[in-house]
Amino acid sequence: MNIAIVGAGTGGKGIIHAISLIDSLQIVMIVDRNTDAPGMRLARELKLPCSSSINDINPSSTDIIIEATGSSSLSEKLIDMFSQRCTVLDSNAALLIMTLVEKNIEALDMVNNQIEIIGETSSAVELELNNISSSIGSIHDISDNLLVSSQNSTQYIQQSDKIIQYVNKIAKQTKILGINASIESARAGEHGKGFAVVANEVQKLANDSESFAHEINEILLKLEEETLNVNKEVDQLRNLSNIQIKASDAANTAVKKLVLETSEK
Repeated sequence: MNIAIVGAGTGGKGIIHAISLIDSLQIVMIVDRNTDAPGMRLARELKLPCSSSINDINPSSTDIIIEATGSSSLSEKLIDMFSQRCTVLDSNAALLIMTLVEKNIEALDMVNNQIEIIGETSSAVELELNNISSSIGSIHDISDNLLVSSQNSTQYIQQSDKIIQYVNKIAKQTKILGINASIESARAGEHGKGFAVVANEVQKLANDSESFAHEINEILLKLEEETLNVNKEVDQLRNLSNIQIKASDAANTAVKKLVLETSEK
């Protein structure tokens, strides 16, 4: 629909601005004697046709003429000149349109302001989500490092267990050697008393070594059990980290989409 606007003051400027935002409406002429009127300046910015004379309005290519000056005499003149070929809205209709336009502009400004706030908030949220994603990634790396350390600890414990088993074997052999030495010293009688003392000390050392090895073995078993518990906790931490990463990525994607949509408005 093609529209001509007569009167480019403050009210006319508002009508021009509002109509220019509607794709289905096209402004074909703006008329005002004051070429420096607010609406005329806006028309030049929007590259719209404008004139200082109503005679430049082409009724064959115009559907509606809006009289926005509020002058009843000008409304009557426009009706006389163009009402046979196009619709002329007088000052009262123009006043109604201008009122609606002003409300519409206020609503648009409010919406644009809200969109701007949403965009700024979304950008801030996006930044925080990036920080969260980064920290979650660090936690995930730490959990991986803990898992590797825990696995290494398990291997060391298993190696220590082999050493303890070897110490037990030596202690048992030493104990048998002490028993054999005691038997031989008893056979030697008086001459074997000194050797019997040594044999007793060897048996005592063997018993102590076996006892210490047993205690160390129990400690290693407990350490191995605790290491397994640590492994379970690390696995749970990794699972939680993966869930948080997926949730954070999804939220980040949604916020980026919101930022993109608000920036296009």
